[in-house]
This record gives sequence, structure tokens and C-alpha cells, in this order.
Amino acid sequence: MHPHHGHPMRFPFYPPVYGLGWGYYGAISAPPMVGFAPWSSPAGFGDPLGAGWNAMAPLPMPALPAAGDPFAAPAPSPRRSDPARAQRYMTYGDRLFRAKNWKRATQRYEQAIHANPGSAAPRVRLSQVALVRGDFTAAVNRLREAQATDPEWLEHPDDVEGLFAEPGDFHDQIAKLESHLQTQPKDRDAWLLLGAEWFLSGRTRPARDIFLRLTDRKADAILAAFLDASQPADPDPPQAEARR
Repeated sequence: MHPHHGHPMRFPFYPPVYGLGWGYYGAISAPPMVGFAPWSSPAGFGDPLGAGWNAMAPLPMPALPAAGDPFAAPAPSPRRSDPARAQRYMTYGDRLFRAKNWKRATQRYEQAIHANPGSAAPRVRLSQVALVRGDFTAAVNRLREAQATDPEWLEHPDDVEGLFAEPGDFHDQIAKLESHLQTQPKDRDAWLLLGAEWFLSGRTRPARDIFLRLTDRKADAILAAFLDASQPADPDPPQAEARR
């Protein structure tokens, strides 16, 4: 009963919201969406923001830490290279390569790259894995990666023939490559790979002959690098003059 009017106060019926129950003015409504205020109240009735508050305006977000903030999370430091660890991975990979376990050898060479990203040697080894698998374009692309990683790697390259268990195994791969070129004589990558294999096994003169034949086709950083590395030393001036 209302104390002044003498009759029971009637409130409009509100169906309850499942799981939330009843309040003084009816059913308790569901909580508002996170980040938004779904209703507003007039100023003077508990409105914390006062009149003119936009009911659908997003709540203020916390400010990002300023530069030099001592409480800001530190930036991740770059991974340090570990040449010794990379060399161990390559040693394991070379053993697997000689055992013709190409899959596990590839894993070890990739681990070597991860341990020392700036090294060309594991990429050159991966080119030999691609060679024995018959993927000549992938083999040349690995050499391109080696050149992009370390432009000075051809000054002291590894002997790729020494990666094979027997010299005959290396020559079998060269024969397979040459057989491919007999049927696909326009395969530029295969020609470039053949020249690279000759050069990286100490056969500089036939390698340079191939490189010179490829110079009029398309500019290529790895081809230019091989041409420069296979350049013969200048003869002494008196000897050069005597030949004329």
C-alpha cells in the first residue's frame, strides 16, 4: 500500500530475463556490451558524465605507452647467430647427404641456416640436394639465395664434389644434368647450374665458357658473380707483350 494514496502501487509487468531475476523496477536487464553504454540517464540522476553524454560513444581506451616509457614492454632482441652450432648441423647434414638421406640432410641444413642466417654454405648444400632430386631450378635458386646472403662467398667456396660419398656419385649427377640439357637446350637455369657445378668442383675453364654463353640472355646477379670469380688472372705485361 502506498502510504499517501491508500491503494497498492501498480508497476508495469516486465518478463524476467533468464538467469538474472527481478529488481525494484522489474526484471534486471542483461549487462551492457563491453566498451559501450547502452543507456544514459539525465544529469542529476547519477549520471557520472553529465548532460550531453553520447549513450553509444565508446568508453575511453587506455593510452599507449610513450616512447621511452620505463614500464613499456621491451622490443624483442634479434636472434644471435651461432656459427659453431651451424657448423655442427652442417657436419651432421653432410653425413646424411653422403648416406643419401636427402630428407634428413635437408633438415640439418635448414637448422644450420636458422643458427647462422648470414651463412651461404648451408644454402649451397641445399642446392646439391635439389640437384640430386632433379630440381635444377630450385638448385640455382638456392645459389641465388647464397649470393644474396653473402656476396663474398665465392671467394672461398666449398668443393661440392667433396660432399658426395664417391666421385662417381657426383659425375652421375653431372651426367644426368647434361642429359637433361640435350633434350631441353633452352633451359637457362640448367645451363647455369652446370657451370656452377663445374666451377664449384674446381673446373674453372669449362665453367667460364658456359657463363660467357649465358651473358647475352638475361641479367642475373649470380651469373655476374660467377663470371667475376672465374675471371682469369691478368698475365704479366712482358708475357702478354711477347704473345702479340
